[in-house]
Amino acid sequence: MFKARTRTALRAVKPLARRLPQSPSLIRHNSSKSSRPEDLPPAQTHSVQEGFAQGPIFVLNVAKRFIKFSVIGGVSLGLAAGLLFEGTHIWVENVEFALPQNDEEIQKWEWNLERENWSGDLETAGTDPALGFRGRHLVRGAWMAQHWGVDQSTVVVSSDSLKSDDGLLGPRGLVIIDPRLVRAENFLRDAIVIAEQKSIEGTLRPWTMTHLLTLHASVLERMGANSMIAAKAQYERAWSSQPFIAPQSARIALKLGDLNRRLGVDNGALAWWNRATHIAQPQAENSGVPSLMPPSPYAQRSLLFTLSSLSAFYATTGKLIEAQSVAEASLHLIRAVRQPESITSISVPHALHALTLLQRSSVLSIHLAEVLYAQKKPTILSTQWLSTAAESSERVIRALSGLPLNVHTGGTDRALVTPANNIHSSYLNIVSLRKPANSLYRDSRRTAAEAWNLTGILLESDNPKAALAAYETAVRFAGSSEEHGKPADKTLKVDWEVIWGNYTRLKSRIETQ
Repeated sequence: MFKARTRTALRAVKPLARRLPQSPSLIRHNSSKSSRPEDLPPAQTHSVQEGFAQGPIFVLNVAKRFIKFSVIGGVSLGLAAGLLFEGTHIWVENVEFALPQNDEEIQKWEWNLERENWSGDLETAGTDPALGFRGRHLVRGAWMAQHWGVDQSTVVVSSDSLKSDDGLLGPRGLVIIDPRLVRAENFLRDAIVIAEQKSIEGTLRPWTMTHLLTLHASVLERMGANSMIAAKAQYERAWSSQPFIAPQSARIALKLGDLNRRLGVDNGALAWWNRATHIAQPQAENSGVPSLMPPSPYAQRSLLFTLSSLSAFYATTGKLIEAQSVAEASLHLIRAVRQPESITSISVPHALHALTLLQRSSVLSIHLAEVLYAQKKPTILSTQWLSTAAESSERVIRALSGLPLNVHTGGTDRALVTPANNIHSSYLNIVSLRKPANSLYRDSRRTAAEAWNLTGILLESDNPKAALAAYETAVRFAGSSEEHGKPADKTLKVDWEVIWGNYTRLKSRIETQ
């Protein structure tokens, strides 16, 4: 009986003991003993060991996912870059290298013959398929480098090998060459290597090699004096690679004449200019200016470009009689061509051709004025020819800009003609006319500035105020419209230094009197 009551009392005390708080020392003692794996029950020991094992596995899983998504991202980025690269080449091949619009007026005035040819065939668009995948990409890359540019890197060449007007003058006399030309030259050089092999196999289009060599020579020519010999060699190779003599052959001969002249090979220059003259006008005599203008508009432009080079050569080498004869005969040829009564009443291709001839007359008028002055002829003769040259160039600028043409020399409305004027959209919207129109606008501004600067030189001793007005007009044509005292974008540095120097010198002298 007593034992039964005792067991009942003990069973009542055990739950109560479990609810009573324990002392901190006891808790620490119990926890320290239970924290060891060997003191834990088998199930709890297994869970702790599994936790330790899951740490490296978790890290490996994260690393796997990181590598997986990195590879996916890298592949996606590479595919996007590849698609963008090939898409750009497809655009150039099918849009930029497409044939110009089939306009009867463009073909009538032969502006389709003026365009840069990257295909090797005037009647076919795109690059030559025979060049293969790499060769065609190189040709397109050369075009993109020239027209779209490259990164901001530059190529610096020592001034010992180049003149100051071959590029941008940098610190310590170094000359910085446009990196676009360097990149384009590299692409074209590699493309020509491929084309040479394909030419041996006989798979190229007939004119592909000639066109590639001409493009390469043109790039080399613009890279400076150190590259002129290489440019001349490439033009000679282009001449030799022609399948037959075509109207475009006159331009290659003209380029070779100009390069020989710049290199000091005068006899070679005269020989090539004579060849260009005979291609443009087969009825020409052995030497000199033909008596008739050729009927072809393209041949007319080629002939006048050649005669301008010939006239300048005679004038700069002291052969004044020959220079005067060439200039006067060339002006007579231009006057023999029937000019339209109004630029606005004819088609845009016709207008651009007429303006080109007018600009050539401006250049030849300046040559004639300089020759007459060198021959000690009355100054009034030279100033009259310079006035004619300035007026002709201004008319060209106004016509290209869409401005009214009824401007009188000496009038205040000449201020409307500034380098800020944009070429009218009617010329820029036609692909075949865009480049010739831009070149004609640039040359007209340069010729007008030169004519007014020379006029100021002739008037300075007798009429300083009139000379200052002429210098000021020259500055307006050659200078920037945004910042006074700075040259326009296409003005040569050597030309600007002469024009600005004359203006500031005379202005300072008049103000101090």
